[in-house]
Amino acid sequence: MDKRWSVLLLVALCAALVGLLSLQVVWFSRTIALRGSQYEQSVDNALFAVSDRLELQERIGRLRRHAGGQQLIQHLDSLHAQPAPGLLDLGSTTGLTDADHEALVTDVVRDILRSSAESDPRDRIDADLLDSLLNAEFIAMDLPAPTAYGVFTNVGEPLLLGGHEPAVPMLQPSPYKERLFRHDISGLPVFLHVSMPDQRDIVLRGTGIMLFAAVLFTLIIILAFIYTLRTIRRQKQLSEIRTDLVNNLTHELKTPISTIGLACEALSDPSMPKTEDQVRTYVSMIREENKRLGALVENVLQSAVLLQGRMLLKPVELDMHKLVEEVVRGSSIRVAKGNGRIGTRLDAEIHVVMGDRIHLTNLLYNLVDNAVKYTATEPRITIATSSNTEGMTISVTDNGVGIPASEQRKIFERLYRIPTGNVHNAKGFGLGLSYVRTVVERHGGHIRLDSAPGKGSTFHIFLPFEHVASQEAIGGRG
Repeated sequence: MDKRWSVLLLVALCAALVGLLSLQVVWFSRTIALRGSQYEQSVDNALFAVSDRLELQERIGRLRRHAGGQQLIQHLDSLHAQPAPGLLDLGSTTGLTDADHEALVTDVVRDILRSSAESDPRDRIDADLLDSLLNAEFIAMDLPAPTAYGVFTNVGEPLLLGGHEPAVPMLQPSPYKERLFRHDISGLPVFLHVSMPDQRDIVLRGTGIMLFAAVLFTLIIILAFIYTLRTIRRQKQLSEIRTDLVNNLTHELKTPISTIGLACEALSDPSMPKTEDQVRTYVSMIREENKRLGALVENVLQSAVLLQGRMLLKPVELDMHKLVEEVVRGSSIRVAKGNGRIGTRLDAEIHVVMGDRIHLTNLLYNLVDNAVKYTATEPRITIATSSNTEGMTISVTDNGVGIPASEQRKIFERLYRIPTGNVHNAKGFGLGLSYVRTVVERHGGHIRLDSAPGKGSTFHIFLPFEHVASQEAIGGRG
């Protein structure tokens, strides 16, 4: 994918994700605000109903206690009890004329209103009735019961009702209040205050399932988005790695092929004198470059095996001391060419493990080759062993250029090479140490590096004994 299109796709995905999250936030904010306003409206409606019912109960009570009111109630009851096919004379059942009936109603209403206005609000409110009305209305509105309630004057003075003392600190800051007896023409206005449970808890409780589902789906989208970005980034890195691999492979193969070609032309050119030393030199050159070609091909094949994840082990009982000695003998010529020296310090008491001979041999050759390759002076290489009750450790130490701490964790990554600017003294693809780590891990072990720039490196390889029977391990004691 073109880099420009990759950037555009990334920007589009980021914009879509940000837009989705913004819409979620706006939707939730509006939903919570709507539910909050509905909650407040429900509380106000419940208080309004309580005020109306309380005032109605007081009016009915005063009407029953008033002499004229009792007469009026009897008259109304008689109207309900006696069916009339047509219009009845209002005074026919009680002996009242229309004028008398109107005067009676006027007197009753005037007396009730005057007595209500002159009464102390504390005497007008029945605390038990108020409590009952509050519970009934809040249940009818599907609201939680108030945490506290009380009656206050218009200047905020609390009224003591039947021993019920309102919780002033809770009620005064509450926004929920309603005037009682609001139809009074005169008199001291009083207000019913209630304190409700935390509105946020009530609102969020109603939207809990939707909130959980939205958060879950949003989280899935975010994780999928992150995974997509990582996949795109990884594909881009793999594309760059493949390009670098092809370029490096072309460069690496050109040199030995050219050298072999020149040597063959020199040997086959009849016009050139050929002494025994010259022939030996050309043959040695061809042999070394051929080995180099073989090593390059092997590294590429190892990389292909690692990429496909098909490294198959054929474990057998291995005496690692004998294997180390074979690798030392096979590497001694190459080390000696650089005026170097390779030696051993085999101190492991138990040195028999279950392992794949080919892969463990290649592992050691890789480490020795790296030690020679990255040593600026005469190479000094030591392979040491030690053991404990769990397994044995093989350490390969060199006097090479060393590895900075910032690069030590990266060198085991596939196709990674320590940056050296434009200097390429050591050729390779960065496949060896990745292969080494994979072989060690497939044997159930682990690898550790001790290194510092200018002080050489030591690779510690631990191989466990877990697949070796006790009597077999004892037989491997040095």
